[in-house]
Amino acid sequence: MNKYILLFTTVCTLTIQTVFSQNESLSRLWAEIEKNNLTLAALRQESEAEKMEARIGLTPENPEVEFAYLWGNSAAGANRLDFSVTQSFDFPSAYAYRNKIAKLQNQQADNYYRQQRQNILIEAGNIYYDIVYQNIRINDMRKCLHLLNEISQAYKEKLDAGLITIFELNKVKLTELNLKQNYQHAIATRDQQLTMLKQLNGGNDFIVQDSVFQTFSLKTDFDSWLSSAEKTDPTLTLFATEMEISQQQLKLEKSLWAPQFSVGYMREQVFANETFQGIKAGVSLPLWHNAHTLKQTQLKKSALQMKIADEKSQLYYRLQAQYNTITRLLAQIDEYEKLLKEINSYELLQIALQKGEISLTDYLMEYSVYHDSHEQLFELYRDLYQQYVDLQIHIY
Repeated sequence: MNKYILLFTTVCTLTIQTVFSQNESLSRLWAEIEKNNLTLAALRQESEAEKMEARIGLTPENPEVEFAYLWGNSAAGANRLDFSVTQSFDFPSAYAYRNKIAKLQNQQADNYYRQQRQNILIEAGNIYYDIVYQNIRINDMRKCLHLLNEISQAYKEKLDAGLITIFELNKVKLTELNLKQNYQHAIATRDQQLTMLKQLNGGNDFIVQDSVFQTFSLKTDFDSWLSSAEKTDPTLTLFATEMEISQQQLKLEKSLWAPQFSVGYMREQVFANETFQGIKAGVSLPLWHNAHTLKQTQLKKSALQMKIADEKSQLYYRLQAQYNTITRLLAQIDEYEKLLKEINSYELLQIALQKGEISLTDYLMEYSVYHDSHEQLFELYRDLYQQYVDLQIHIY
């Protein structure tokens, strides 16, 4: 009988002694999702369309062709034929600014894609770590259930021999049943999360077999880490590029206050042997066309400056909260692991059981306390890595 107890305590404490190793599964998952996710595929097409749209208006306006055939009266003695071709041009600097704006709009299309991509990958990362957490619990409970079943069989034999009462056997069976229900619930939860992962992966299965968490080191200097995170944050990059576009737009609007020129060819034929032809030129004065455009662009630039300041503030406090949460979780995990190793209560319970100081049912009740502590530790690891996934995405 005692050999079952000894085996039971040994196996059920193995999971807590997690050996960390570098795991590339998450990076592989992210690569799969980026390739297969239907939302990202649609966003890529939309990005290409926006890049093509940005090229509209970079060339001069279409040339204007005019033709007129005028009938003369008897006094004029002949009909009149007019023909002209005219091409208008903005001031040369306007085309340079439009080209710069088009390039920035191309960057903006990529920035928006990166922002949406990051949101999807973070969602996938959270699901991945939740699956790893369930895998750890399932493996742990599967081993414990196997041994509880053996203990239950041994107690049934004791009951048949008249050495114990039915109440003691029922306590063992109830302990086994409770663990079995938790085991089934963990499997159902993992299956649901795998389905969610399949949906994000464009309907393709992605099996997560990992049952350990990868190790990582957290920078102790938050400000230097924040500085590197700001450079890769897609929302901040989105606003920064929008600010550059606004600045170039402001320069463009100022350049459009310069006159617009037009040059062309004109031919006029009055009589059969009387023809006039030559070059014509014109100037368009921008008196009313963009009277309020410059002011609107300046107001938009001012609003963007406020948005950037607000986004930086939000990013700072959000990442600082995550950083503090991770630091606190690391401390909690360290405290749990040290205490569980120092107590080593399974051995004390084993000695007490061998000496007859406690019954098996008392032992199982004590075991539930330590089992709950292990479960709490697993949850802390899951919470830690679901916070950490936000940091990982900045370097992916």
